[in-house]
Amino acid sequence: MAGYTLILAILILGGMIATLGDRIGTKVGKARLSIFNLRPRDTATVVTIATGGMISASTLGILLLLSGQLRDGLFRLESIRSELSSSQEQKKKIETELSAAKTEQEKAQQSLEQINKSLVQAVRKQSETQKLLQAVESKFAKADEDLQKASQQEMDLRDRIQSLTAEQENLQAESLQLRDEKVKIASELTSISRDRETLKERVNESEQRLVDIEKQRVTLSSEIASLESAREQLLISLEALRKGNVAIFSDQILSIGVVRPNLTQAELRQASTQLLQQAERNARDLLDFLPDQAPKEPVIQLTVDQVEGLLKRISDGKSYVIRILSAGNFLKRETRIAIAADVTLNRQIFAAGSEIATLQFNPDLPPQVLASRIEQLFLLVSFRARREGVLADPLTGKVGNFPPDALTELFKFVGQLKSPYEIRAVAKEMIFPASSLSLELVIRQNGIEIARFS
Repeated sequence: MAGYTLILAILILGGMIATLGDRIGTKVGKARLSIFNLRPRDTATVVTIATGGMISASTLGILLLLSGQLRDGLFRLESIRSELSSSQEQKKKIETELSAAKTEQEKAQQSLEQINKSLVQAVRKQSETQKLLQAVESKFAKADEDLQKASQQEMDLRDRIQSLTAEQENLQAESLQLRDEKVKIASELTSISRDRETLKERVNESEQRLVDIEKQRVTLSSEIASLESAREQLLISLEALRKGNVAIFSDQILSIGVVRPNLTQAELRQASTQLLQQAERNARDLLDFLPDQAPKEPVIQLTVDQVEGLLKRISDGKSYVIRILSAGNFLKRETRIAIAADVTLNRQIFAAGSEIATLQFNPDLPPQVLASRIEQLFLLVSFRARREGVLADPLTGKVGNFPPDALTELFKFVGQLKSPYEIRAVAKEMIFPASSLSLELVIRQNGIEIARFS
């Protein structure tokens, strides 16, 4: 737009100056004026030429005044050409350096990849060497142990040889007296050899039994520690019971439920509300309010943040087991109960037929001892099931069940056994955190199943 305005101004100014020059030339011609002693006609021509020069000068002046690019083109053309040439040379130089830098970068990248490959191979070789070294150290330790045993056996054999040599000398001196007893001694030696083989088998069995007992000891030690912790909690609760009429104990289950997978937010909120309402009813039953003293307000203290936190924990579309637990010990007729929500992923814990616990039994046990050992097996099953995540029954507080009739049949069967046996407790069906732990008791002798009760 500025260029069009400039052109229009030049045209208007040129027309005005041309008109003015024509009028001046006309007046000069009519007046027959003379400049520099020229003829009037020549004077008019000079005026006309001067007017044209003014037009050109004014046009050029306006262009130079208003256009910086034109001024640079007229007065700095050579300097611009020189700068352009210098810039092109610098551009070529920079492009050359950039190409060289890219080549160096590619070489460095290739070198880095080669170094990484070499490093991976070195790490792999180091790992293999470490495993080989550990295997060699293990073999060396075993060989050293075998060498010590062999040395001890060698010393024993040398002592035995010396003793036998002395005995041989005595026997040679008494050979005449012992010839009659040779047959008897030979038979006794045969019997001793058989007894030695029998003793050797018993020693091997005893060693294996000691290994099994040691494993059971380690397992039972951890279980005893857990039971000791439970006993301490029970003592604390009993102490609280002595001090006041405790109706609800700490961590007591007030309600339990399973949330199905892929529920909407509204369905999750409804399921949580029903679970909390069930906890409210159970808490009121346990607090044993008198008919005219039951509070109108809910006894369970619950905040909006607790509800929203619970919904947030179960809103990922998976199945969960939710337990509403008491957050402390509360006396009868208390009107405010604090709770906590325990959320457990509803996953398969035991497959059908999975072994949960095993105990070894000797034959001909007294009924009281047998019943105690069976009870110990059930306690072990309960402990391991709780450890794996099976939740206790909210009313009985127990894990698992076994029919009394089947247990009676088991007592009758094992009472007839004459050799050691083991009883394995296995899951009768798939077990989840909130499902009942239904058991089967499998009796085995010498690694062979001989009976099953459920």
